Amino acid sequence: MRIPSAWLLAGGMWLSSVSLLAGGPASSAPLSNAEAGQLVQRVADAARLNSYHGIYVHQYGDRFETVRVVHLADGARDIERRETLDGPPLEMLREGDKVGLYLPEDAYPASVDRRLMSKLFPRQWPEQAQQLLAGYQIRRAGHARVAGVPADIYEFEPRDRFRYPHRYWVHPESGLMLKSMMIGPRNEPIELFTFSQIQIGGTIDRKLLKPNRPLRTLPLESGEGEAIRPQDPEWEVRSLPPGFRLVKTKRSAWAKGRLVTHHLYSDGLVTVSAFIEPLPRANAAPSLAQQGGISFFSRQLGTYLLTVVGEVPTETVQLLSNAYTLREPAAAEQ
Repeated sequence: MRIPSAWLLAGGMWLSSVSLLAGGPASSAPLSNAEAGQLVQRVADAARLNSYHGIYVHQYGDRFETVRVVHLADGARDIERRETLDGPPLEMLREGDKVGLYLPEDAYPASVDRRLMSKLFPRQWPEQAQQLLAGYQIRRAGHARVAGVPADIYEFEPRDRFRYPHRYWVHPESGLMLKSMMIGPRNEPIELFTFSQIQIGGTIDRKLLKPNRPLRTLPLESGEGEAIRPQDPEWEVRSLPPGFRLVKTKRSAWAKGRLVTHHLYSDGLVTVSAFIEPLPRANAAPSLAQQGGISFFSRQLGTYLLTVVGEVPTETVQLLSNAYTLREPAAAEQ
């Protein structure tokens, strides 16, 4: 069964990556909590505080794209431009909280998710390390070169069975992430970002920040998480997979005017989405599927269809789905 692409897009996943030699580097002892926290903070800051210009490759399953990124950190100014170099032309220019996009004519969203903008490679680590370190322990795993630049390799090992391992290559001088990989259950690369060319620091040609196409300015949504409201009359959420927390809720009208509630969860590295919509038919049989590193579980919940999808093992989407329960009739009537 193929996972519907609409769920992947709605979950805020921007697809792209490259292959890795099997086996991987040998790991050392885990970093202490203090060392790991310092590393996460340094790498999270590096993509914001350093100027850089590069081309990276993003491969996700059989999808592949090449992207140019130009980032200028000049005192209080934080300007970034991205454009695809193959496939359909896509372009983005961000200056502070102002975002302009060039997309295919029918692909423009009503707004841009602030959280998604802050997670684009090489900005993949959160600025607060506490939640991330609750789900992963970090080991230093040697040295390598990425695009001719030296890198330290770090492995993020899951503390439980509810998430995948990750591997990162970090520039030791600046702290900039140069390459990232999510590793699947058969030790296969699921998703990979890697710079093929990179300039860190130095003079950035400001002409590279000039858009090639007319951009449409879009509002930036708040990225703040909010609690699930108890007034939902028929269901509630009781227990989440360890380490995951709600970071966003949204209600919107989708195909045929159906009102869909979207809950976005994160463990600091990956996201899982739960979609709740009116049941399209009388009965819906449970459905479980996996496509690459994306797991998908759909089941009936009272008069709703609940669909959970994310970059996690199948057990995680099932556990999160089972966290949604029907309210007792007396509670539902109040």
